[in-house]
Amino acid sequence: MLIIDSREKSKLSKLVIQKAKAIQVPCEKRWIEIGDYVFDDVCFEAKSATDFLGSVMSKRLWTQLDNMDRHYRTNVVIIYGSMEEAVFNVIKNAPSKMPMGTRSIMLNNKFLGALGRIVLDTDVKPFWVPTEEEAALIITGVSKIKPITRDVIQPQVFKRLTTDDLRLDLLSSIKGVSIKKAKELIKQFGSIMEIGECSAYELQAIEGIGETLAKRIITTLNSEEKVKLWLIRI
Repeated sequence: MLIIDSREKSKLSKLVIQKAKAIQVPCEKRWIEIGDYVFDDVCFEAKSATDFLGSVMSKRLWTQLDNMDRHYRTNVVIIYGSMEEAVFNVIKNAPSKMPMGTRSIMLNNKFLGALGRIVLDTDVKPFWVPTEEEAALIITGVSKIKPITRDVIQPQVFKRLTTDDLRLDLLSSIKGVSIKKAKELIKQFGSIMEIGECSAYELQAIEGIGETLAKRIITTLNSEEKVKLWLIRI
């Protein structure tokens, strides 16, 4: 049974109902506390590109994804629409003294950076499609798939690298950043991406980080070549 949040009144929800009926997937509208669409233990959060960018700017997105991860085994975020339209809408609806060209680049980076963070920092599966039509096809298509029964394979024992392990490894590889400082940076700012977007002044709020070290952290995290080399090592 595909459950659609009763608060969903969008074009997408109508398309989902229409396509679900076409492929004989039973569905019903019901109040859902977390997510927009739920099938068995799969949760879908669907956002227009504009809504996605807005939730990135407000940081609401990360709370939503965290709640999904806590309650469902498989989680999917589907983004539909163009990034260009999303950036235009944000600029139009939230005027700023920042030059339009500079702000447009910043918003583009926020949008793409958030997608990267979802892939690297969460277990949520992101899909970015052109229109609601494709988004509806993904939701109903997944709901039609039956779980695959596989032979049980005796697992090997590995030490699992967690997201925190990777963040700490990267930060502590920077000269002058101890594990303690790395933990404080993660606690204060969240992700590697957000630490890299901070000013040197903001980073100096962490005990033991002065102006020189703050600039070194920012330079390293914004140096594509250095970060690539680190990723190759792991």
